[in-house]
Amino acid sequence: MKAIINARVVFPDRVVDGGGILFDEDGILASGRIKVPEGVEIVDARGMYVGPGLVDEHLHGYQQYGEAFNVVDACREVAKAHLKHGTTTMTPSAAYNLSREDFLSVISQCNQAIREGGTTIAGVHFEGPFTNPRYGSKAERAWQYSDAVCREIFDRAGRNVLHCTYAPEMECAPSLEALLAERGVIADIGHTCAGPADMERAVSRGARIITHTFDAMGHYLGAQEAAKETGDVQDSTSQVALATPGLYYELICDSMGAHVTKYSASLAYRAAGEDYIILITDATCYRKANAPSGTCERWRDATDINFNERGQLSGSRLTLNRACVNFMKMTGADIRVAFKCASTNPARALRLDNRVGSVEVGKEANLLMVDDDFCVRAVWFRGKPVDEVRN
Repeated sequence: MKAIINARVVFPDRVVDGGGILFDEDGILASGRIKVPEGVEIVDARGMYVGPGLVDEHLHGYQQYGEAFNVVDACREVAKAHLKHGTTTMTPSAAYNLSREDFLSVISQCNQAIREGGTTIAGVHFEGPFTNPRYGSKAERAWQYSDAVCREIFDRAGRNVLHCTYAPEMECAPSLEALLAERGVIADIGHTCAGPADMERAVSRGARIITHTFDAMGHYLGAQEAAKETGDVQDSTSQVALATPGLYYELICDSMGAHVTKYSASLAYRAAGEDYIILITDATCYRKANAPSGTCERWRDATDINFNERGQLSGSRLTLNRACVNFMKMTGADIRVAFKCASTNPARALRLDNRVGSVEVGKEANLLMVDDDFCVRAVWFRGKPVDEVRN
């Protein structure tokens, strides 16, 4: 048993100054104003913040480990690397741009890691593969819908697939929505040009999350036609999404504002409120040779964005703690809100909040200690300290 004392304990709705957390490997035993039993191991936070470990619901890799997880144990290595930065729960993403073999490899490695236990991996995210072939990096690689292929990948993942991104305007959407409902899989909307009717239908059929809001989204056809007639700025899919109640909104907040500008991040934060923003990394394998030249040359030395072999923006090199820092700078949100958007909200969106996402009694002892600048100072995963934490 351990007790963290002299901490600013971060709850979703408040910060308790001079508080503490009592925990062991089975979970959190007390939090906030606590009484420390005799004989327990003491960790003095020295006034730093202690909140829940972060939850990244959308990522593909880390440094040399990337999208297909086609290296033995790559999935585990990615999880270990992000854990050192405070991410204690994740759902690795299998993307539409992968071959069938590589898509199944992601599923297989995640299944194995979950089966063996001791991992931060809570399940799998399907980013597609049946998305709109006009939107996203290598968007044309989106798979043609087949009921047989669709059922194959869902059968292979079993109960481990937690959420799936799709484009509601596609012809296959009703069939996919029915399958997601049948399997109990959360529906995400992304890589899309959905308009109001499609968006509302999707939400009525269970859609819950907007995949990387503002990224890989277009204008629906009606708006483009109206723009030609009037010359006025028309609604984008992102605007339609933000105006549709009942949704969570993922944001990739890199330091360059490449995925989401300061103004777009602030717009989403103000429109959705702190209860519905989800910070993600969309982290991918880093290949320096892919960095662009020409008009995007200012991005070449950026430390937290990524590119595909065409020099196109393609995910990030973010870790979720850095995404929190960028989000706070962009929006003026405080540390409590950052913890909420990077832990509480994704846990709730994925229906994992009975286990993770806050420091309430009974939750897993996944804890993150940060200073005033959200620099990582200590991490605990299921009650055990993590070695060699990083910023």
